[in-house]
Amino acid sequence: MEFTNKAGLPKAIANFLSYNDYNISGQRFDISATRLIDSPQVAELFKEHGKEVVEDVSDRLWSAVGSGVHTRLEQANANDPDVLMEKRFIHEIGGKLVSAQIDVLDIPPRTLIDLKTTSAWKVVNKDFKKYEEQLQIQAYLATLSGWEIAKVQACVICRDWSKFKSKDEGYPNTAIQIIDLPLWSTEKQKQFILDRLMLHYGVGEKSCTDSERWFKAGSFAVKKKGRKSALRVLPTKEKALSWSARNGHTGKDISIQERPATYNRCENYCAVSKWCSQHNATL
Repeated sequence: MEFTNKAGLPKAIANFLSYNDYNISGQRFDISATRLIDSPQVAELFKEHGKEVVEDVSDRLWSAVGSGVHTRLEQANANDPDVLMEKRFIHEIGGKLVSAQIDVLDIPPRTLIDLKTTSAWKVVNKDFKKYEEQLQIQAYLATLSGWEIAKVQACVICRDWSKFKSKDEGYPNTAIQIIDLPLWSTEKQKQFILDRLMLHYGVGEKSCTDSERWFKAGSFAVKKKGRKSALRVLPTKEKALSWSARNGHTGKDISIQERPATYNRCENYCAVSKWCSQHNATL
């Protein structure tokens, strides 16, 4: 991977943003929990084109901040015997060495905790599916290593939290939230890992799901001249026109604006999309 510095940031800051301390111990494994729950197609393209990927250091800001939080958390608990921090577990499953590095194991209550730095809207939308899946893999590998897990949680730090919005219904009341997640049976955890391994290493062409592409369906916005926000957003033009007529919104000051469907990850966040035939076919 190569890095650019389009903003002309000082060298020390650019070094901080581009620094990679992932698996600094150099332990060997075939796939990590994070990669296992992600798109097999993205993983395959990274294997083929990883050295050709170019990324700007400024795009790595929140990743670097998250890593910094993890480092401070580990240092703060280094001398606490009741806490196991940043421990990597590696076990062979389905013929592959699967790795998972836990953030925190609170030993007396047997609680596995994964730290996440993300948007407050993740909490508002209760978008925890990937957190749940990642924690199941961590819990299963920890169990194979002799640790008993009774509970799993995500500790979510909302980087864009707003005190002004904190009294709104459904909005997080503080910038840090502890989210209790289901703990699957060990049989279900193992089968999930085997199923994901089959997707990554099985034969056949790989492609991303709409969920993995962060698909947002197209819509039609009823707009009024002089107003920035839409009066209403509906899934079809016919429904937008019907709603406008029912509510007396007609005339030259009213327009119906089409908002095309988007694949937000492909268009804005996937580092290997330029080599992806699935993405290029939708351009």
